[in-house]
Amino acid sequence: MAKKSPPKVKNDEKIHLKVESWQWETRSRRFTWKQGLALALIIAVAILFALGFLIIAGVVLIAAITINIVLFIFKKLS
Repeated sequence: MAKKSPPKVKNDEKIHLKVESWQWETRSRRFTWKQGLALALIIAVAILFALGFLIIAGVVLIAAITINIVLFIFKKLS
């Protein structure tokens, strides 16, 4: 599709501003380094949250197992 030329403007018309279409002159938006940095930070925070919850769950599980073993030993000794 070819770019259409703007319509001819008569000099006797009172025009304050001429606006041409920028459709053909603007380039397509590309992925910038700022967008890449923001995406990397979001992914890093998501991974840290996921791993943090896994670490907390692991510590709680180990503590629960240890407490159960200690209570089992006390029960057998008494």
